[in-house]
Amino acid sequence: MLAMLSGSGTTLAAVASSASGDGPPNRLDRRDKQPVPGLLQDQQARYRHLAHIWNHRVVPTGLPRPKRTADPRDSGVDAVGLEAHNVDFELGDGIGFYVKSLAAAMVPHKTGAPLDFDDPDSYDIHIYSGTVVIRPDDLDALFNRYVLTNEPRSLSSVSNHTRDGALEVDVGARLFGFIPPVGGLPTHLSGPIKISKDGWLVYTPDHVSSLGLPLLGLLKTTGLSLATITPLDQTGVQLEGNQLLMDPERLFPPPRLHIDHIKSATLSKAGLTLVFDSSKADPKFSKIPVSSDSYIWLQSGDARFFSTVLVNTRLLMKNIHGKRLHFDLYHYRAQTAAGRINGLMDGSLVVSVPNSFDTGDDADPSITENAKPDPN
Repeated sequence: MLAMLSGSGTTLAAVASSASGDGPPNRLDRRDKQPVPGLLQDQQARYRHLAHIWNHRVVPTGLPRPKRTADPRDSGVDAVGLEAHNVDFELGDGIGFYVKSLAAAMVPHKTGAPLDFDDPDSYDIHIYSGTVVIRPDDLDALFNRYVLTNEPRSLSSVSNHTRDGALEVDVGARLFGFIPPVGGLPTHLSGPIKISKDGWLVYTPDHVSSLGLPLLGLLKTTGLSLATITPLDQTGVQLEGNQLLMDPERLFPPPRLHIDHIKSATLSKAGLTLVFDSSKADPKFSKIPVSSDSYIWLQSGDARFFSTVLVNTRLLMKNIHGKRLHFDLYHYRAQTAAGRINGLMDGSLVVSVPNSFDTGDDADPSITENAKPDPN
């Protein structure tokens, strides 16, 4: 009997209290005719209450509603709601952007499958509303480490600077894909970025020079264009005439973005600021379980995080030191392992992570302690 009580987590003092009338009354277990301590009855009732909370589906308003009956392995909701505020969001290798605010949904390609953080190719991020800033350093990493890595390439060593209304680009241009053979001809471009009717970002340089010599007039006179002398046609980006066309949904590494609408694209010293909106209702999320001014909040749906499937996901990620969160999606395992995870009574998980951590590969540790200045 003592072993049974000890194993159940019920103390002798609690049993004595119950028996003396100070606590909840005991009752007879009909299955084995043994008395059940009142305290244990309270614990069981509390567990049933919490299990009801854990299993209750709270889908952010504006996101797709449940499509299937829930069971212990499937909440029946096909998307994981994503709310982010004041976060540096990195896809690995310095490629990413600053998220001022974001309301989105992470949608697995396979209906009924959980979101798999280990497979960014298996889901999309559907953006409903928010504001992100692609800083000059972000643009450098995007083009030098992703967009222009395929061979043959006519552009290399891209360096970006932004000011009000203009993007300044210094790049090595390999004319006609092979002249000069190494490094490229130093070329400077400057101009605005506009949004096309189909939602692409269109960079139209109004100034192009090489070695201090203006080129746009020469190209016009000879009937040539930037696309002719430095051809570029890759997924998400291409040169047409003297314009660089960028598809924001395919410009970045996976997961692919699905954007309802880009309301505005503004260039300033901070970078390229994109504001998103949608004709659909703006998703409304529950209040985050702990206070933070920099966080990622995942609500509803099912997510595979490490080797565990979170059913009816409620997960908050924040910086362990109270700084602005820098989240590295491709190294989320190493970043999470360097932090701590706390479980709350309502079933929410609070994941507190550092911005500096060892990725576990041959590269140097990822040190991302908000070295970039806050965007305006």
